[in-house]
Formats: sequence, C-alpha cells, structure tokens
Amino acid sequence: MTSHLVIIGGGPRAIGVLDRIAAHATVSAQAQRLERHGLSIDIVDPHMPGAGRIWRSDESPLLLMNSRARDVTIFTDDSVQADGPAHPGPSLAQWAAAIRDGEIPAPTAGTARLAEIRALTPDSFASRRVQALYLEWFFGQVLARLPQTVEVRVHRTVATAVHRDESSARREDDDPGWLVELDGRAPLRADLLLLAAGHTDARPSAARYELAAFARRHGGTYLPPSQARDADLESLGAGQDVIVRGMGLGFIDLMALLTEGRGGTFRADPRPDDPDRLRYTPSGREPQLWLGSRRGVPYHSKVAGEGVPAAPAQLVHVTPENLRAREDAQGRLGFVEDVLPLIAREIARAVPGAPWPADGDPQPLAWLDDPLASLPAGAGPEAVRAAVVEHIEQDLRERQGTGGTDVVPARALFQVLLRLSGVLVDQLPAHRLREDFHGAYPRWWHSLFSFIDSGPPPHRLHQLLALERAGVVAFLGPDLQVRADAELGAFVARGRGGVEVSASALVDAFLPEASLADSTDPLLRSLVGAGGTEPLGRESDAAPGKLEVDAQHRVLAPDGTPQPGLWAIGAWTSELPIGAFARPGTNAPCFRLGDALAARLLDAAAEHARLRQRRRAAPAPRPAAPRKGGADAETGAAAEDPRQVRRRLLAAPRVGILGPGRIGTALGRAALRAGLEVHVAARHGGAPLMTRLPGARHVPVRHLGRGVDIVLLTVPLHVALQIAPEALRGTIVVDATNPWGEEDRRAVEAARARLGAAASTSELLAAHLVGARVVKSLNHIGYHDVEDAGRPAGDPERRALAVAADDPHAADAVGVLLNRLGFDAVPIGPLAEGRRLEPGAGLFAGWSTRSELIRAV
Repeated sequence: MTSHLVIIGGGPRAIGVLDRIAAHATVSAQAQRLERHGLSIDIVDPHMPGAGRIWRSDESPLLLMNSRARDVTIFTDDSVQADGPAHPGPSLAQWAAAIRDGEIPAPTAGTARLAEIRALTPDSFASRRVQALYLEWFFGQVLARLPQTVEVRVHRTVATAVHRDESSARREDDDPGWLVELDGRAPLRADLLLLAAGHTDARPSAARYELAAFARRHGGTYLPPSQARDADLESLGAGQDVIVRGMGLGFIDLMALLTEGRGGTFRADPRPDDPDRLRYTPSGREPQLWLGSRRGVPYHSKVAGEGVPAAPAQLVHVTPENLRAREDAQGRLGFVEDVLPLIAREIARAVPGAPWPADGDPQPLAWLDDPLASLPAGAGPEAVRAAVVEHIEQDLRERQGTGGTDVVPARALFQVLLRLSGVLVDQLPAHRLREDFHGAYPRWWHSLFSFIDSGPPPHRLHQLLALERAGVVAFLGPDLQVRADAELGAFVARGRGGVEVSASALVDAFLPEASLADSTDPLLRSLVGAGGTEPLGRESDAAPGKLEVDAQHRVLAPDGTPQPGLWAIGAWTSELPIGAFARPGTNAPCFRLGDALAARLLDAAAEHARLRQRRRAAPAPRPAAPRKGGADAETGAAAEDPRQVRRRLLAAPRVGILGPGRIGTALGRAALRAGLEVHVAARHGGAPLMTRLPGARHVPVRHLGRGVDIVLLTVPLHVALQIAPEALRGTIVVDATNPWGEEDRRAVEAARARLGAAASTSELLAAHLVGARVVKSLNHIGYHDVEDAGRPAGDPERRALAVAADDPHAADAVGVLLNRLGFDAVPIGPLAEGRRLEPGAGLFAGWSTRSELIRAV
C-alpha cells in the first residue's frame, strides 16, 4: 500500500524537506510504518535538483554569495529545535576544506570551479556557482540516506497544472488525490502534493508593459525586474546613459557584470585611513550608470565577525507574552502600533548608541530605514554625491572596524535583527495581523531586514566607490522618481536632492514581486483561477498576491478550509519570507519549518495507506517505482509514437551513460544541468553513484537502451567490444572511447582481423553492436573540459566537436545533445571518418571553434 507524494520544485527548500523526511525515516516508529506501506516520491523540476533554478553552476564567477562561506549551511545541527533528529553536515567552508583534503570527492575535478573551491576560505564570499555545487552534493547525500522503503524519482520537466484526480479507478468514498499535468509527459497521480516551485519570473504588469512599449517606440531599452544573469545586458551599449532603479543585491550583481564582466579591472589603492581602497581602470565598454532608489544608498555591507557575540542572547520585548498582551478581541495585532514599538525597544536595548523610541512614534525605526533623511530637497548634485559617498564610507568603517572604528554596534544590530526575524516567523504569521497593517508587514519589515542584514560583501562597496571616482557611476539620491517623457523620447529620473537625468535606457535592478496572478508559471496562476480554471486556493488578504496557507502550510481552499493532501511553501505563499539555508548554530526557521512539514507529510502518507488498507480498495494503477534517485523512465521509444520520439530527439533527448568514470560522470553531470534525463549503467550503484550523479537513475546494462534515446559509451574500448548487442539494439550509441593500453590493442587487432585492417575503431564497434546506430564523437574532449567549456549558442568562443556517422538522423540527434551540453557539432562524414578522431590523428587534439574545425576538416 505505497503512498505517493509529488513535490513540484527541486530547489534547496524542497530538498530540505526531503532531508527531513530522511531524518524522520530513521526514527523507529516511522521506520516501522514505512516498512508496512512505503513511500514513493516524485520530484518535478526542469532544473538541477538541489540547486534548482536560482543556483546555477554555469553562471558567471562574478556573481557572489552575500554570506561568508563559514556562515552557510544546508544541514541541521543540534541547535535546531525539531522533532526529527539532526543530520549534521559540513558548512560551505567545511565542504570545500574536505574536498581539498581528499575527504569528499571533488565534484568537478580539473575544472575552474574546483580551483575556486581550493581557494575558498571560511571568510570567503563564494561564487554562487560554487554554492550550486554544494547544493547538488547535498541532494546526493539526502538520496543516499533515504531507506529502501522510500523511493525517489526525478522528472526533468515542468508541471503545468494540478487538479483533483477523479479517476474511476478509485472508490467513490476514497480521497480522490491529485493529478499533476506535465509538459510533454503523461500526468502523475499523487496521494499527497507539495508545491515548492521557488522563485519564478513575472509577466509584465501594465505599468512595466507601458515602459517596454515606450522604449520600443523611441529606440530605447527597458529591462524589467529579473535575475541579473537573465537580463539582456548586451542591449546596454558602451558609454550609454542608463538609469538604474534599485540599489540592493540585484544592482550589485548588475554592477559586477557591466564592469568587471566587460573587462574593467580593480586594483588596490590603499590610503592610511582606508586600507581597502580600490582604483578602477575602465575597459571602455561600460555604460554610464545613474543610480537611485527609495533610500538612495546600497544595502549595508556584511559586518566583520558576524558570529562574535555582541547583542543580548535573549529578547525581552518581542516575546510571546508581550505580543499576546497587545492582541485585540479577535486575537489580532496591529504591526505599526503593537509590534513595531517592541521591535524598536529591542534594538535600542541591544545596540549601543541606538535611540530609545518615543511613545506613540509611528516611525520609531526611521533612523535605520531612511539614512539620508537629512538631505534637503533640491540640494544639488554635489550634495547628493557627498551624502551617498559619506554614507558608504561610514558604513564600511563601522562594519569593518577600519580607522579605529568600533564594530560592536554594527555587529549587535546585525545579530538582534537576525534574532527578531526568527522569532517573528514563529510568532507573527501574516493572518495574525489586522488588515489595516498588511502593507507594513511582512514587506516593509523584510525590506528593512534585508537592507541591514543581507547586504553585499564589503569589497563590492569599495568597488562601487571606485567606480564613482572613475566616472562610471553617478548617484541620483533617495526618493527616486522615473517617468517616460514623450516629448524627449527618453526616460527621465529625478531624486529628492534635485539631480535629474534623461536616458534612453532604464533598468529595474531588483527581483520580480512574487505574485500568483502575474507569475510566468501557469501552474501557479491556475491555483487562484488566474488562467480561467477552477481555483484550488485563494489569495491571502494578509499577503496580497500570494497563496494563502495556514500555520501547517496547508493550502486553503476558496472557502477557507484546508485542501486535503495539498501543502505549499515558498516566496509566493503567505508565509514570512525565509531562506532555504542558514548560518550554523542558529536554530534557523527554514530547518524547523521543514522538519515539521516533513513529519506532517509522513503522518499523512501513513494515514492514507491505513485508510486504503482498511477499505481494501486497490490503489489506482501506477507505473512501477524505480530505485531512489532515478529519473522517470517511461516505456521507452519503442512503445511511443515515432513522431513524439522524433520531436524529443530534436529537443531534449534522454541520455544513457554506460560507464560513469571520469568522462562519464562529467558528461552525466553536464546533461543533468542541461535539464536532460540521465540513466546510468555501472557495476556499482547505490550511494556513491547517487552522490556523484544526483537525480540520475541507476539501471542494469541490459535495460539501459529501453528508456533512453542516446547512450554515451564511456567504458574502455575492449569492454565496449564485449557488450551484449541486445542491450543497445535500436539505440543511438555515441562512441566516446579511445584505444588506450594493451587490452584495447589486443581487442582492436582481433576485431580488425575479422573486418579488415582499415576499419576505424568506431566501425569495429558498430559491427559488434548489431542494431545500434553508432556515432563517433565526444572522445576528443577531456573530462576536465566538459563542465567548464560549454558555452551558449552564438558565443564566439564556443567549442566545436566533430561528429562522424553513417545515419544522418542519428548525427542530427547527437548534434542536439551536444548543443544542449554547450558545444557546436560539426559533421565530418561517415563513420569511417571517425579514424580522424582517434589518438594521434589530425582532429584528436586541440581546441577548435566551429569555423576553425570546419577549416581543419
């Protein structure tokens, strides 16, 4: 009586819940229940499980974490107050050290990212692509810890809709469960469903649509809110005036990509009172950036020694007792009049020099939220520049302790806000607030918390000051207003200080607002009926635009009752925004909430199985669940409509790896990151394979050809010549082998004795693998280049790989695969031409772009 759970979303928040399921599954009572009924889990996400959409291992190394490596962990520890046992593991810094020491296998041996890992120190701000590797590794560890009673499979596609399963295979009195529609796949049936889609893009609002239309009419550019790496930065020309609205972390990313990312350089330029001062040498390719925002200044830098105790260990004003004492007759609170004064007193108590709030002051934290409040209206460009520069310089002194400045007040402020945030997650769910205060909480509070505690690495602010001195950026000041001026045919920006500029380009340097109705995700829109479907949930009054969930993360139906078997977590729900990972030893909310949700899911799965057994009703027909860690394997190409197979071959072929050694593992990881489904055949599977290739399915060699379109042959050549042909019959096989060593030499000589001395090694292999379509490629790239060398289509430095094949359709399919991996495919003729790719031949060695390889051919 296996219960089926579908998790939509495979990012760190979702995998954190899976980790807590693994933890609870080790408790004897849960383990006994799982022995009786089992649990099958399907994870649906087109992106790499563990890292998800936001954390990408292929993005620019200029995009950095905003926390030091010592302060980042995805593992629970003894500080976490939860029912499930802790599963301690390394912080990001400890993980990197263990790789350097050989205690953990390197995830990307020989690549540029491994060099970053080796250079990582506890105080480093790691690149986000290194964090992606850490999260991928974590997913592998979770899969390896799951008991055999829990099956996991990964579907690398998009969930497009969710609705009640009214299948006739269920009894009328049974819980109907859920049907999850998948893009291009058969739907999944679920007894339990967790929505954990993470951050999504947003469709343009009416106002942003008008800005884009205005820019098109006048030959300008408008870049809407997005991740900086996804923005069309190539549309911003060298020397072009660009108005940048927003000075948070999104702007910091944008700044790095448009300066260092375009060839500019920073070098040390110390002064006695400013030892970390920098000088910027422009490349000449930078645009001119005009910066402004509501506050007019960037987020505060990260404080030195964050973990060194500076604030009181306990809160005394923001306590459950004090909050209950301020509730009205309906048990609700006003954020501004009831909660904010307590927060202000807590900060005043903890931070040396902080003002004590006056009774009745509606803005007791204005001194924190509006740092340029004293800047007069119309003060002029020089006054604005001086105010912003002085604020940044003072912030760096106070937070880094330079020039003899005491860092304790800044550290105390950082720590007390961190504690306040954790307490408010528990004590102040949005539905506990009166409606007249929803605008202030959680949005205003989360904005203030981010401004003070979630700022950039200090050197980024030193870089900003250097860019200002170099004339690459200029400041517009606080209270920025932007309008589209039809007479000028340009955007016009003006700040409180009176600085005004017109420009043809406007960039909104922040993330899209999480809103169900405006999400680009059709499933999220459908939840509240935005796509014309019957809504499953409702928008929260307390958090407008977001899906209302209760304290147990159950989705509330339009009538306010919990939807049976449906939970949701993430930025687009009414929960207070929380991260997916945290600082070690802080009893972080993400771990506590994830643990409680995991326990509820396991309890619900057990109850579902118990009721089904009691009714003695057979479960709805489902495909057999493969081993944990596997990608979904549908019936295979032979049972499918040939047109469907052809469409998949030309878009996202399913990949098999025969022999996950160094090159096989590198190719498998590259395919997984490219959103492809990967099956792996190896002598030894289990936990080691799961940790190397998390999300791939381990299958026997004899079954490898059944569920994939292309098999990458990465075993030694003499082993390949012994494979049973039936295992790969009807499959495209990429011969990535090379004849090395005495065993290969003997095998080649024996095969040529039968087929002729002129036959290439690929022809020998094709003659052996009767019924397979053999293609020669991927043997002339080192494993250490596979993950780092991939480039987007059109990149002038994109590497090309040769393809030799007798079957043009097979060659086309392999070309699609190479393109997904980040390489150009160059056909060089029939399979006999594969001898030109063998060791010692003319096309075997060297790096070639497409044009270079074509000339060589």
